[in-house]
Amino acid sequence: MQRTNKVIAEFFAQGYRVSGTYVVTKRPLADEIYDPTTNYLQLEEAYLSPIMDPAKISAYYTLTLFDKSNLDFVLTVDKKDGLRRDQSYGMGTYQLSICLTVPFFEITGHLYLINRNFNPRIYLSSDAGIFITLLDVTASTFNPDVSYQGGVALINRAHISFFGETAG
Repeated sequence: MQRTNKVIAEFFAQGYRVSGTYVVTKRPLADEIYDPTTNYLQLEEAYLSPIMDPAKISAYYTLTLFDKSNLDFVLTVDKKDGLRRDQSYGMGTYQLSICLTVPFFEITGHLYLINRNFNPRIYLSSDAGIFITLLDVTASTFNPDVSYQGGVALINRAHISFFGETAG
């Protein structure tokens, strides 16, 4: 019998948030998102809402499919749900406070690295994968009353406009 777990996560793309359930069968959510050989991600029990009005439910889907390349980022409440299998064993000893932007959001969080010397250009061009994992995340919108928090954010590297280390 195959064991399944469910992960509730928020998926942000093109001005919308989809809160849904990812059914974990063989691989964790983060492994599916980082996998360059698959383009789509399936969710169950998904609610669509505009990011600037998160209380407004625009649609409900019993089953929906995402094109991963269109995702700006994914947010999980629990850290363990947003880490790849290899990251669950360790992420590096050097913690950096990072601020970056994707469409509609400024995201702050912590990036863990093996090397103490950090260069944003080198990191984005050669060290980072398709997605970047930040921990203890706050995603703020243009409206100061609307922000989202989570244990982990998986951020689509191709959608990042500004990226840098913060002073604290």
